Amino acid sequence: MSTDETPAPGTEHGPASPEPAPPTLYTGIVLYSAEDPEASAMLVVDGLIAWTGPEDSAHVLHGDVPAVDATGCLVTPGFVDAAATADGTAPDPAGLAAAAARGIVLRLPGPTGTRDGVRVVAPVTESADYLDLLADGTPLAFGSAAEAAARDPWDWVRGAARTAPAAQRISDRAAFLAATRGGQRVAGNRHPGSLRTGLPATFVVWEPWDLTVRSAAERVDSWSTDPRSRTPLLPDIDQGTPRALRTVVEGRILHDGLGQAAP
Repeated sequence: MSTDETPAPGTEHGPASPEPAPPTLYTGIVLYSAEDPEASAMLVVDGLIAWTGPEDSAHVLHGDVPAVDATGCLVTPGFVDAAATADGTAPDPAGLAAAAARGIVLRLPGPTGTRDGVRVVAPVTESADYLDLLADGTPLAFGSAAEAAARDPWDWVRGAARTAPAAQRISDRAAFLAATRGGQRVAGNRHPGSLRTGLPATFVVWEPWDLTVRSAAERVDSWSTDPRSRTPLLPDIDQGTPRALRTVVEGRILHDGLGQAAP
């Protein structure tokens, strides 16, 4: 199993160019991280997350690095479409840019079903006993099954956390992990499910949005939303779908609505 998120045959991570973007410091962010939940800055160098921490420290330690002001933006692992096709064929490269604009960093061939011990589900167009599967220790991964109605990956989260039968709904966080880390597992990659120093710089910068922690019971969870609780926050998807402002894969920018870093 790989630790560097190298795509398996028949998958796609992005264009063939291996060149990552120049060193970039992201400031003002909310980092989806269990290890550094209070981080408000992140340094990307040579395709890796080189540092995370407070913004004040970032300007002292890395003041010579061009900075991107992403004030209020949530930075998370990217979505993985674990069933981008319904028949096992490789995803069409022509769809890469549109997928990246939705925050998808990797597309894998379908179909749905069980692959390598992971249950792959298309939550928008089919249902599953999500809660029972997780209780039995079965990892989940989500995808679109090539359905146009399922292109928005936040709808995968809604499908498992909102529209599934009430007895089988899971928390937003569990659904998000299935839509991100679960797909990486199908691809043969180890990923902790949140961002930290040393990982490949594969992530999405989302527009500022109300953030929360919600349980399967459709209420604010009893977990603290204080960053010190180490429970990463997610967008309140009851308010709609946040836009992906920048999608980065191993340091390469695949989609950009943030603009250039300031010198």
